[in-house]
Amino acid sequence: MKRHYLAVAVLALALGMTACSSGNKETTAAPTTTAAQTETEKAAEDDMELEYFYGFVGEVADKVVTVKDDEGKEVKFDVSEAKIEGADAIGEGDEVEIAYAGELSADTTKAKSVDIVTSAAAEAAEEAAAEEDTVVTGTIEKADDNTLTLTTDEGTYTFNSKIAQKVTKDGVKSGVQADVTYYGDLEDETDKPVATKIVTEDAMDSEDAKINTLSGKVAEVGADYVVIDTADAENTLFTFLGKEGMFDKLKVGDTATVIYTGTLTDKTITATGVK
Repeated sequence: MKRHYLAVAVLALALGMTACSSGNKETTAAPTTTAAQTETEKAAEDDMELEYFYGFVGEVADKVVTVKDDEGKEVKFDVSEAKIEGADAIGEGDEVEIAYAGELSADTTKAKSVDIVTSAAAEAAEEAAAEEDTVVTGTIEKADDNTLTLTTDEGTYTFNSKIAQKVTKDGVKSGVQADVTYYGDLEDETDKPVATKIVTEDAMDSEDAKINTLSGKVAEVGADYVVIDTADAENTLFTFLGKEGMFDKLKVGDTATVIYTGTLTDKTITATGVK
């Protein structure tokens, strides 16, 4: 009987060792197979010819963007691993061309690259900048009623200052630092840039320095608009549009100072008040 029990115990031990050994083989083999499949799938995807989808970004949600083409078709792209070109980041309204491999998914397609043809954010920044004239800072070399010469870090420039709003306490004179708002080309010596506002250092914190004004004779006026004829024959007749009744107290021939926003280069300038 003891021999019989011993044989059974040895057999059980042998079976246990075999099962354990078999289990270990299955555990180590599975990850190897999975890794191989992943590498094969990735290689196959890389070998696919790239396709392209062109359109405009309608929504940006985390790393997924929704793009609509000219025919109204919307596709969602995962851009988490995509190469972004043309701008630092994708934004709503951007005009884009997206490269992808394989076919478009009904859910989300993985993007290989995103070429931002036109950045909506960059365009908005440019438009905002265009709504204001340029400001340059320097030291006044000389000034009179018609011109002002300013020396800056980049060079010395002469402005037509006939229509300029002058904001100063001690006067616009040589040796004084000033901010000059202008339109035109600084390098054009024949058709000089036009100064629209000159603010000297002693008045930079004043209330007048915070607003834009233009003075001249009233050439035409209505309930919500006024046309100002300035002292400069080459830069005259500026049209301002305001609220109904803003210009009721003005009549043709009056001298008026109009407070405005934006730039004098606009066809119609927005008036916010009259001084």
